[in-house]
Amino acid sequence: MLNLADNFLQLRQLATLHLSAASALVCQGQNLWVLADDALVLQRYNLNGDWQAELTLLPGELPADAKQRKRLKPDFEALLSLPGDGLLALGSGSTERRCRGCLVESGSVRVIDLSPLYGALAERFQDLNIEGGVAYGRQLLLAQRGNGRGRENALVLLDLTQVLRDLQDGQLSAAALQRIVPLQLPELDGVPLSLTDLSMAPSGTLYFTATAEATDSSYLDGACVGSVLGRLDAQLVVVGLNRLAPVVKIEGLAFHADGQPLLVADADDPAIASPLFTLDRFSELTCSD
Repeated sequence: MLNLADNFLQLRQLATLHLSAASALVCQGQNLWVLADDALVLQRYNLNGDWQAELTLLPGELPADAKQRKRLKPDFEALLSLPGDGLLALGSGSTERRCRGCLVESGSVRVIDLSPLYGALAERFQDLNIEGGVAYGRQLLLAQRGNGRGRENALVLLDLTQVLRDLQDGQLSAAALQRIVPLQLPELDGVPLSLTDLSMAPSGTLYFTATAEATDSSYLDGACVGSVLGRLDAQLVVVGLNRLAPVVKIEGLAFHADGQPLLVADADDPAIASPLFTLDRFSELTCSD
């Protein structure tokens, strides 16, 4: 088991975002795209965290009441950059309403039906909860977050060619599914870690974020005791973990073209805007066992 005791990385806040519940982010050139799990929009910032614009993903408005909003939100938890600079936002799949995605190409938005793929994945996991993803070579990797009853952290490997074909038909299909790779993560202060995002550094190295949240539900939030940044090798084995300070619930990870990481956190409070962080002393050798 990897040791987290002395491997701290210090987060430095760059900006306060114009949304709460930030759940994913992607860098494309000088643009930083940010998604929130309790909103119907995609926001664009510059790399310093200055707000630029907003794109509506789904029409309508969500209720202000917290319980109703949670029940009705699409729960967009993953944001992927696709070949050709397209963007794909994915719902978590943790409820029937959360099986929608949105494909963004050249400023236009198309709703994507995720239920064919998610239905197949729901047969493999006790509690489906897709929380991150990244295009990785010829595959698209999805992060299954193990904060439900089965504590099933895993990587879902999809054939990228099939995914791109499916998207043109307005869906993601089970035909894209290649295999599922379970990930064993340690506990943080007695609370199990669970995946929250995936991102690839410019070098091609694959990283993930995970948080320790005191809940056994993929729907209900719990107290967060901390988050980590981890590294995977070419065989998708965890080979490095670093604890992040201060204690925040890190939900999203992306990389500048120069290799500098960007991270967003969710306070699970609609009154608290999400912070955008970086790591000043990060290097690919820092994330160690």
